[in-house]
Amino acid sequence: MLTFTKKLAATAGAVCLAGAVFGQVTISNVISATQGPKTDQVSSVDAARSSSINMQGTPENTDVQGPINFYSLGMGGEVIVQMSGAICNQPGNDLTVVETTWGFTCDNYPESARVWASQDLCNWVELTTEDNPICHNGELDLGCLPWALYLKIRDVSPENYTVDGDGYDVDGVIGNSTGCTFPTETGLARYAANGFLGNPQATQGNTENNTPVPAARDIQARMLGLPLNVTNIFANDVTTPASGNNFFSLGRNGSVTLSFPYALINGPGADVQIYETSFNDVASRTCGNYPERATVEGSCDGVTFVPLVILAEDAGNGETAGSNTICRDGRLDFGSLPFANYIRITDVTFTLTTNFPGNGDGFDVDAVLGLQNCSVPARLDLSGYENSAEVLEDVLFMEAWPNPAQEVLNVSLMMNQPGDVMLNLTDITGRIVRTKRLNADGVNIIQDISLQGLSEGMYLLQAETNGVREVLRIVKN
Repeated sequence: MLTFTKKLAATAGAVCLAGAVFGQVTISNVISATQGPKTDQVSSVDAARSSSINMQGTPENTDVQGPINFYSLGMGGEVIVQMSGAICNQPGNDLTVVETTWGFTCDNYPESARVWASQDLCNWVELTTEDNPICHNGELDLGCLPWALYLKIRDVSPENYTVDGDGYDVDGVIGNSTGCTFPTETGLARYAANGFLGNPQATQGNTENNTPVPAARDIQARMLGLPLNVTNIFANDVTTPASGNNFFSLGRNGSVTLSFPYALINGPGADVQIYETSFNDVASRTCGNYPERATVEGSCDGVTFVPLVILAEDAGNGETAGSNTICRDGRLDFGSLPFANYIRITDVTFTLTTNFPGNGDGFDVDAVLGLQNCSVPARLDLSGYENSAEVLEDVLFMEAWPNPAQEVLNVSLMMNQPGDVMLNLTDITGRIVRTKRLNADGVNIIQDISLQGLSEGMYLLQAETNGVREVLRIVKN
């Protein structure tokens, strides 16, 4: 994995929210708390140290024995918390996790934790490492993550470091809230380009016969946001009059570097989709028929760019697996790049061919979308099984998407036996805000739940059938 030492060259979005103190944010909400046992692996953590509300607000930051003002994770315990605003990336460390250990040092009382940061509650970036956790108070840097709203803190204290230990004790978190912007995009738009790096924003070359690109194809803003159709790349290639063109033509050797409101994460499979416009494009139209090509690079700091990688399963249409040169629409993997805030696309159409048909204007950028996003549901692969019950260890399995959601939440329920299902959506106080009873004659159900009228924030979706309950955390944007 690459390690970057430079800070971001630029950020994108709208203004950070205010914290408990000007320039600071603190924990405002505990999304989940899973407490482990004491070091004997049997005894429960004392009740006084089990109130997660003790983590919220400004840390007391005192190791003097007295009133309990912290939450003990227990051995292997974990919390996920929401900050009162975005933690902003600035030179130096960006946040401090405050721990309480009365009068001890890490040498004789090594209560330790690993810490992850997230912008969307489904993609996480570790700020520590397995070999280098924080011990007691820990100052951490966001690295190339421009901002973060959520933190995950997990106890990794050594086993039996003391007879009666209760793991890492979280007093609170203080984060820097100045110097960054907080995006306003919602849904899938959070993972689509929303700005540019550099001035000029894009370098546009001439056409194949060295004439200027037509004015209708010179509007840079048309590269921003989502394509007309996210799921069908060919649906974006319908011929339009000049006034309706929805792309920007790079021209010969032209280039653009796009920025994103949310960091694009390196995950399983391809990580980014490039949407290119070639009128009347269809799957049977090979790259040889219309070879508009571009190289694609990614960067987390806007300074060091790394060639992205076409995976074997995505190397169709005349592309080469392992290269970063796509032909028209293309999907690429980040390779060794952990995540990217910038994607650079450079036309190489006329460098690679002298037989381009007509007065070509190079690679036409319609949109760029990160693929590791919260709005795409994870699906079980049921191939090879006669029915879903064969792959379910439990009576009930539940999925929900998109998450975060705006207006409608889709819910998929898979059961290994028929039965009625009660669905309840509750807010963080436990108040039921939506409820449905489903008469499930079969073993698979897909149901939608309206979120209209609900406030933004965290909710719990509970499904119960045949004495079994499943619970998912849901975010309403």
